[in-house]
Amino acid sequence: MRPTSTVKRPAAKTSTPKNRLETPLTQTAYTKEDFNQKVQETAYQLFVARGCAHGFDVEDWIKAEQIVRGS
Repeated sequence: MRPTSTVKRPAAKTSTPKNRLETPLTQTAYTKEDFNQKVQETAYQLFVARGCAHGFDVEDWIKAEQIVRGS
């Protein structure tokens, strides 16, 4: 008889699909495309609310990401 050897295998990884963004359980999980679309729309709303003043695109985008993420 052959000696029995036990091979330890790594546990199966449980992860979100690559096209999903991690969000808290209380929020909707967006695909990257949906997330970017929502951020774009929100950034545009911030731009319009500012009176369409140019030069604040980065700030609007960052603020929009925070709004969409709920943070």
